[in-house]
Amino acid sequence: MDERSHHPPQVAAGFSHTPAQAEPPSDIIYSSPDPRYADLARRVTLLERENRTLLTSLNGLEQQLRDLQHHLHAQEISRRQSTPSPSAANHHLSIAREYLTCVEQHVHPFARQTTLKQGGQLLRDPLHGRIADLTAALFGVTAPTLSSVLAAAGLPSHDPLTTAAAQLCERANGLRQRARDTGMPFAFDFKYVQGAPLDESRQKPWASCEAHLPVQFVVAPAYVVAERLYTQQFVHTGAPYPS
Repeated sequence: MDERSHHPPQVAAGFSHTPAQAEPPSDIIYSSPDPRYADLARRVTLLERENRTLLTSLNGLEQQLRDLQHHLHAQEISRRQSTPSPSAANHHLSIAREYLTCVEQHVHPFARQTTLKQGGQLLRDPLHGRIADLTAALFGVTAPTLSSVLAAAGLPSHDPLTTAAAQLCERANGLRQRARDTGMPFAFDFKYVQGAPLDESRQKPWASCEAHLPVQFVVAPAYVVAERLYTQQFVHTGAPYPS
């Protein structure tokens, strides 16, 4: 006969027959009010904001760089288009030489003749002023006409020197037309600052004027082609006029 007990076995000391509860899901920690995680979240938010700001600044700088590159490219194209070819440069050198010849050998003697004809003395300042008036009429913004040259010379319309005035007008208009025919931008530059020291890079004293004295007015303009100086200005220098 089986002497073994039919009673249920006793539970070992220290153990419970109650089933163990499951571990809480791991994502519970993200909803935890733990201040460490709240501070981390704030830092992440600030970093995201800073990143967006930096991206915006970067996009702006990239656009500025593209604009600058476009501007430089346009300037380079303009520079190439405005740089004279060797043949055009030689042509402008020829025009510049003839312009100086016109001023020195034709305008200057004509100014002396008109000054003497009107009973004036060939004093330096008035004579230089008369030359300046004539070069302004011949090489200013407006193309010269016989009437404008006669007015600059202070002569009536039927004066015997009218023929010489007409020849000056023809010479000046011929030089202008030849310069236009090259297709290059050109100018007779009258810009100056009264009372300023002589700028030796673009100015020369006219005739007996002294280089160390301040500039008073332009006697003959510079000849400039595509921002390149072909002839310097001739300027009258001297002590400032009394006010």
